[in-house]
Amino acid sequence: MNWVYFDIETERLSHEVGGWANIEQLGVAVAVTHSSHDNLFRVYRGNEMQALLEELKAAECVVGFNSRGFDFRVLQPYVDFDLSRLPNIDLLLDVKAVAGFRPSLNNLCAATLGESKSSDGIEAIQWWREGRHEEVIEYCKQDVLLTRRLHEFGAREKHVRCTDRNNRPRSLAVNWSLDGLAAPLQPSLF
Repeated sequence: MNWVYFDIETERLSHEVGGWANIEQLGVAVAVTHSSHDNLFRVYRGNEMQALLEELKAAECVVGFNSRGFDFRVLQPYVDFDLSRLPNIDLLLDVKAVAGFRPSLNNLCAATLGESKSSDGIEAIQWWREGRHEEVIEYCKQDVLLTRRLHEFGAREKHVRCTDRNNRPRSLAVNWSLDGLAAPLQPSLF
């Protein structure tokens, strides 16, 4: 089974495009994928979206964190089909349904794996604008790797952990797979 994990960093901030309702206007600065088939990272810059789309289409399942609510929406203007129709799992949808709130990737990875993100998306946009593209790519790779590790942990252990809004530890049951079964149908964030 070829699981393709992915993340996108954007060119613009939400307030620069009129708010979160206009995610499709953020533009792709860089996208990173990591394939379970060959265990390789691939980096796609804004002008290489067709190659990214070919990899996503070839995947047996695309896995992301907030991918339906963010990454697919940012990428949608670059394609002529509905990205949500790709076999995919958005890890955030499952943990949000169990937790009752939207735990961040950083929260989940810190509580579950003892690992934290190296930065955040706002700083990545600043770096991109400063020409620090390699730092953005490394940050995006780390997010992809954390997403993969979180998915694999949840698939093995049938739960992930987070801290809730009152900073209490929580265990969240998840039904993720690594055995090639079809990705579950997930509701939309919207």
